[in-house]
Amino acid sequence: MKNFTKALSLVLALSVVGCGIESSKNLLVPKSVIPKEEFSEKPKDFEAFNPKVDILFVIDSSGSMDSAQQNLSRNAFQFADAISKVSLLDYHIGVLTTDMNDCRDNCGKLQGFPAFLQKSTPDFVGLLSRRMQVGTDGSASEEMFGPVVAALSSPLDTTTNAGFYRQDAFLAVIFITDAKDQSRYSPQELLQFLRSKKVDPNRVLAYGVIRTLAEEKSCESSEDLDSKLEDFLASVANGDRTQKNILSLCAPDYGMKLAEFAKDIVKRTAGSVKLTRVPNAKTIKVSYGTQVIPNDPVKGWVYQPSTNSILLAEGIEWVDQGPNVGLSIDFEVIDVKD
Repeated sequence: MKNFTKALSLVLALSVVGCGIESSKNLLVPKSVIPKEEFSEKPKDFEAFNPKVDILFVIDSSGSMDSAQQNLSRNAFQFADAISKVSLLDYHIGVLTTDMNDCRDNCGKLQGFPAFLQKSTPDFVGLLSRRMQVGTDGSASEEMFGPVVAALSSPLDTTTNAGFYRQDAFLAVIFITDAKDQSRYSPQELLQFLRSKKVDPNRVLAYGVIRTLAEEKSCESSEDLDSKLEDFLASVANGDRTQKNILSLCAPDYGMKLAEFAKDIVKRTAGSVKLTRVPNAKTIKVSYGTQVIPNDPVKGWVYQPSTNSILLAEGIEWVDQGPNVGLSIDFEVIDVKD
């Protein structure tokens, strides 16, 4: 028979994993049940939830991409707004080109200075908008996979691109091109490379603003197509070919729809908290620093018993409290032992 502990208040140690947050690793809780009257403060041995994501745009810099880059740049704020309004999300954003001809200057190097943008970067939206205009004088032999491998490998990962990639963060790669990938890597090889760099391979996400084979005739271009990019995007999505992670480069509103990619990234990296202890749902309290998050399905959180998770709503109005502020969850535990 389930017994309730006496007014136990636990703060969970949370770590991001897969499509949500799991507290089964690095969980730090008191070694014994301590009645509330025996201490005046909450236990200090906990880690707050601070989700991280590194976002890598790979933008085609060949001659056929001028109008597409203009569209992308005009609507950069749509993507930036959806990412930046979730103040608890720690993000890095870098831009690569598909030009791998002159590897002394360009191959795999993040574009611009500083090499990547983050939540503390002044004029974040303006810089992202300008950085997405990579120009159209790049190689006509576009490579999408090669620059990603180079950017995250030695020597660039510890020199020019140092600090962008974080092993404990999610990695989201967004390809923007009207052509096929002409690198030597197969979709399986790229996915294996990306997952090998993560402790948890589920922390790899991928999206594409591309011409698909299905629209090759309706979305005309001088560039040839094959299935490599679509195969890679499907493999990251565990075989899902419903194209939820694909936008058509020929759609005039694709720039605005980039916000949907940003929302999906937020949902997957900072959208749910999986608990390892069963809470008394009536006692759950969720806070972000000094901000109390309400129990509300639209502007707060809800508890999902089927997965033993706290689901964070898209409409939460986060109060920015600076760096090193995380999410904490307090509740009374249901003791499942007889």
